[in-house]
Amino acid sequence: MRFLEPESWQDGRGYRKARLAAAEDLRQPGALVQLVTMAPGERIPPHVHAASVEVYAVLRGACRLVVNGEAHDLQTGDLLLMEPGDVHELINGEAPFELLVFKTNAAAGDTAWGEG
Repeated sequence: MRFLEPESWQDGRGYRKARLAAAEDLRQPGALVQLVTMAPGERIPPHVHAASVEVYAVLRGACRLVVNGEAHDLQTGDLLLMEPGDVHELINGEAPFELLVFKTNAAAGDTAWGEG
């Protein structure tokens, strides 16, 4: 599968994502790599992962990331680690935003959504 093909993209809550590599590609159960994009003004609501660890690498744009109530302003070139149990949300500004997400321990049902 090529991630640039329209059918490889999925809509999420305030974002779009394309899986670049899955566990079978990486030969590591629960691992995956995704490209996440956010349109100007979009917001990914607060959520938490029970077991997944996420590493965010900002490819383009700037965004506010709130982790456990603490705000961080991310910009191109930043790298940030999300641990299991971290409640986090992303709020995009006025320009497109792109994020590379590396996950470990990913599994169905790992994400719990809340609205604040």
